[in-house]
Amino acid sequence: MKSLLCTLSLLVACASSAPKAQPRPAQAQAPGASAQPQGTPDSSFRARPPPPGTAVEFHAPIPTQLVLRNGLPVFLIERHDIPLVSVAIALRSGADTEPPGKAGLSSFTLDLLDEGTPARDAAAIARGFEDLGARYGSASEADSSRVSVTAISDTLGPVLDIFADVVLHPQFRAADVARVRVERLGEIAQALDDPQSVGRNVLSRVVFGEKHPWGYPREGTVSSVKAISRKDIVAWHEAWFRPSNAALFVVGDIDAATLMPLLEMRFGGWKDGRPPKGARHQRPRKAARVVTLVDKPGAPQSQIWIGEIGVSSSAPDIFPVRVMNNILGLSFNSRLNGNLRTEHGYSYGVFSFYYAHREPGPFVAAGGVITEKTAEALAEFMKELTKMKSGEVSDDELAEAKDSLVRTIPALFASNDQTAGACARVWAEGLPVDYYATYQDRVQAVTKEAVARAARKRLHPQDMAIVVVGPSAQIAPRLERLELGRIELRDAEGEARKAVSAAAQ
Repeated sequence: MKSLLCTLSLLVACASSAPKAQPRPAQAQAPGASAQPQGTPDSSFRARPPPPGTAVEFHAPIPTQLVLRNGLPVFLIERHDIPLVSVAIALRSGADTEPPGKAGLSSFTLDLLDEGTPARDAAAIARGFEDLGARYGSASEADSSRVSVTAISDTLGPVLDIFADVVLHPQFRAADVARVRVERLGEIAQALDDPQSVGRNVLSRVVFGEKHPWGYPREGTVSSVKAISRKDIVAWHEAWFRPSNAALFVVGDIDAATLMPLLEMRFGGWKDGRPPKGARHQRPRKAARVVTLVDKPGAPQSQIWIGEIGVSSSAPDIFPVRVMNNILGLSFNSRLNGNLRTEHGYSYGVFSFYYAHREPGPFVAAGGVITEKTAEALAEFMKELTKMKSGEVSDDELAEAKDSLVRTIPALFASNDQTAGACARVWAEGLPVDYYATYQDRVQAVTKEAVARAARKRLHPQDMAIVVVGPSAQIAPRLERLELGRIELRDAEGEARKAVSAAAQ
């Protein structure tokens, strides 16, 4: 111990007597060199914003159209810059085909495809894709579904063996159905605790009503997911997975001569089953508007969701509608965001958008606002919607909206998988194959007069459904003073009866 203390004393003494480092002298500036900006808030270079970069010219690809011997369409886009190929099979069927009480059936079925086939269990499928460096995915939308895989060019054949097996021969084992059901119920529980998800889903219920599948979340509800049986899943797959309802989209490092034999071997023998009956959806009847309130006690923010049935993707005025909505709420510089975020500080950001499908999807204007200003924010939403309906837009607004829409298109083609997805959506919605190739011209052709006509025809603020998720005791009296309609309580799943019963207790 004594020796240790001596050693420590010696180290301290040495450290204290060590010479201190001297600051390095500033280097003299070379003669003729200009001083660099120091980055202070008042620097002169801040007076002028940096100029925009050189405009990038983008031309969306048009796929080559091919067909297998069973009539299955194939759309090919060759890209030879990297050795990857993406393959997607798309269906013109999604949530729109779900029977009453079985919301979430289409997405449930797609989730189960890679859980096992007669030849492979879930582990073998996952291991097979992983060993071959492939990435698999699936998604169900409002009126379409897609299953996709991205593979290295040299391994496309064996990847397609697994992919075709998954798509065409899913086993839907009872144990897998039960396990995925539990996972899905967990996801639904999380969504019911998220005010934004609640606002979106309750608005869909109010706008489309109880008898339309789009009135429910695509993942389903607690009751519908519990009601979906293995028999329902098998029947949905047999009804809608058929070549006359599908198309293949291939993007990447491959040519038609190499591709078509690979696809014929895996999908050429796929045959149609009995065609299903067409889905009939009951549209909601117009009624006096109510303000639907979902109680979220103690929430620091309220979610405001406003909407109505919008426009189809093939509507003659779809491009004026898109330009109009960009001015209203789609972009950061939109009127809604400028009002509620920049001018009033009620929100971090609000927006509006159209979900356009083969049939008219919803129009939505929405965002989170500070709870104390819920009523004031809702009044500003309605003010901007009413102003937009007048159709008056400036030349600057029109030019910026059109430029913004055009500049978003290249991002849809950033990867092979995204390109396949973009082409699949065009096909699913019944649009021409050159839709994106001519997109810019059709956007630029939109005039102020066309925007005004679209706004007057498509926006009906006086009839739009209103959903507010927030602390009802705090915000309900203020909402009533706006006189936008009577207040109706609903719970997080959109059920009115349960909410009224809970409030009475």
